[in-house]
Amino acid sequence: MHIFATARQRAVRSLCQYTRGQAMTEYIVVVAAGIILLVAVAAGSSSSPVQQMIVALKGFWTHYSYLISLP
Repeated sequence: MHIFATARQRAVRSLCQYTRGQAMTEYIVVVAAGIILLVAVAAGSSSSPVQQMIVALKGFWTHYSYLISLP
């Protein structure tokens, strides 16, 4: 009985390691795709989405600080 339990434990441990490796691979693929989408130049635009976001935040902050400064 003890030998069977040990073999079962090894099988479960092996399955957990496989699942952990698969999850890490999926995570890396999703993160890499996200980075490519953020850095790639958008179609019909000369700037990347990150650059567009920075410009939008700067414009927002300019308008926001102007509104705060009003009496």
